[in-house]
Amino acid sequence: MTGPTRSARGEAAAAGVGLLVVCTANVCRSPVAAALLASRLAEAGVVVTSAGTRALDGEPVDPPMAALLETAGLPVGRTAARQLRPDLARGAALVLTMTREHRSAVVREAPAAVRRTFLLTEAARIAESLAATGWPAEAGTDPGSRLAAIPSLAAPHRAAAAAAEEVPDPYRRSAADYWASYALIADTVDRLVRAVG
Repeated sequence: MTGPTRSARGEAAAAGVGLLVVCTANVCRSPVAAALLASRLAEAGVVVTSAGTRALDGEPVDPPMAALLETAGLPVGRTAARQLRPDLARGAALVLTMTREHRSAVVREAPAAVRRTFLLTEAARIAESLAATGWPAEAGTDPGSRLAAIPSLAAPHRAAAAAAEEVPDPYRRSAADYWASYALIADTVDRLVRAVG
């Protein structure tokens, strides 16, 4: 299976590249990653959504995570949890998960998304490796096109991402656990956005 063609990626960028961020309940990690990515990539036309592998539709963002987002100037507003569905994964140019278990769940729901599904930290490492060696022309120059190109360009850069870490779930744990999870997500999003910029 090959990645999208250059013209397909260009069309995707024009229509708004879709990213899907996945965690367990869609109330802690994935809403944070989605909010940070959406804020950093809005001008590039990247549309970011999130879902959970075991979400209760309509649940609000967990208050400690909501507070961390609000401190960063990103109020959660009406953000609510939703359950991962096959169409969400199939419709995304790139699916970013918090753990390997989430990645497996996405692939079970939508087998066709297997080559487009990465750990968040893995995608950042691959993008950094691509940036270090120079993005190929077919990846385009805008962040949306480069994000959409990651699946088709990832293979030679997998070694750089082999040690990608999972983002731990802070739900109902200490304030320090919430902060550690938030900080890892924020740092990883910054690295990913810099690499595709």
